[in-house]
This record gives sequence, C-alpha cells and structure tokens, in this order.
Amino acid sequence: MAQENLEIRKSGISGNGVFAKKAIRTGETICFMQGKLCTLSEMIVVFDDDKKEGSDPLGIDDDMYIDLEELYRSINHSCDSNAFLKGKNELVALRDITEHEEITYDYSTTMDDNKEVIEESGAELWTVECNCKSRNCRRIIDQFKTLSKEVQAFYLKNKFAPDFILRKFSQ
Repeated sequence: MAQENLEIRKSGISGNGVFAKKAIRTGETICFMQGKLCTLSEMIVVFDDDKKEGSDPLGIDDDMYIDLEELYRSINHSCDSNAFLKGKNELVALRDITEHEEITYDYSTTMDDNKEVIEESGAELWTVECNCKSRNCRRIIDQFKTLSKEVQAFYLKNKFAPDFILRKFSQ
C-alpha cells in the first residue's frame, strides 16, 4: 500500500486522523512510518526547548526514535487498534480495514521507558489520557510494561509490536 492511499481527515478520536482511501487486507503493509531519526536525549532537548511544534517521537529501539512527519504523526491511538508496528517502522493491518476507515495503532506497544536517560535529563515519562472510545479502552496511554499481562501476552505471542519491544519482553 502506498502513501497516496492514505489521507488525513478530521477524526472522532482526536484532532486529525489517517484514513484508508481503499480497503486494506489483514497482514498488508499500510506504510513505513517516516521522519527524522534521533536519540531519546535529542528528543528531550526538542521538547524542553519547545523548538518544534508538533513533534511526535516514535520509539523504534531502546534509545532511538523517529520524529514523525505529519502524515504518520496523524495516525491516532486506539486500545482496539486495526494496525500494529512491525520491525522498526512498518505499519501493518491487524485486521481487514474498510475503505474510509480510520487507521489506528496502540501507542503503548511502542513505549518502553529509558529511565536512566529520562531521570538524568529531568524529563518526565509521557502518558496521556486515552480518548479512543473503544469498548476495551484502558483510559490511559502508557508504557508497554503497564499493560495487563493478558494484553502484553496477546501482542507478544502474535508479534504485534516493534522488534525492540519483542526482544525486551519476550525473554
């Protein structure tokens, strides 16, 4: 699936969202999340200095992030998502997605605190109230380790998380 098959529109979840311009089948690659590669320390500086409005880091390794470009930054979270991140930055359909349906993934599957760097910088871990409105909404978006054991097991067993999360939590 190519980027031109995705569009940003007003979302019922939060602000803008990304919607499918055509149906997407289970297991199909939706897109590769793109942006500037940076370390956690670099992202903390960006946030602390308010240098960049609309910055949105995606965790791809223990200390590496992608500061997402607008299209990818607009993909909303859902506790009952229809997509997941595979490898480092490949967004894949978790189930069939209909034409015009909003594409979502569970942000918590990409979040693993790096306490040493965060404490050293004086920054705080990112958590936010969830507004996905799904039946199984957890009411908060937080670190992977805060997910229930059942939810963690589902993501790990099916490999519905980035490689760095699978490596760390599948041990």
